Amino acid sequence: MIEDLLVNQAREDDLPAIRVLLQETNLPSEGIEPHVDNFIVVKSQEVVSGPEIIIGCVGLEVYRSSALLRSLAVHPDMQKKGLGSRLVDLATGSAKRKGIETLYLLTDTAEEFFKRRGFSLIPRERVPEDLLQSIEFTTLCPDAPCFMKQI
Repeated sequence: MIEDLLVNQAREDDLPAIRVLLQETNLPSEGIEPHVDNFIVVKSQEVVSGPEIIIGCVGLEVYRSSALLRSLAVHPDMQKKGLGSRLVDLATGSAKRKGIETLYLLTDTAEEFFKRRGFSLIPRERVPEDLLQSIEFTTLCPDAPCFMKQI
């Protein structure tokens, strides 16, 4: 079933559907607008337009040679099929192409998922200052555990 999906760079007109998916998966959508060019969306090939077709997404907030991986979401009907792992791999590849050396993320619900993908729990003191000023660190997830992966 994953082979029947379209993977694209997000466009500004994808923002409403991304917000809906994030809401359905209990993830915050605040602050995604300035970073939409660094989001990847997954759509079903059965439908090729409209906001209802986004079934997965992941985003990067780029800060020099580091990036915050955020908003990894898979529609509940499509979970447990490998799509989340594929999105992490795609985001990692995109980060490498952009010259990113280190990925960071915040999560208090998917710790084991990210550990299996090479992320390690780190203290916030190891996070670059510009990332610490992001809305994810300051407002949306101020107490969530922080993870890092060298790429």
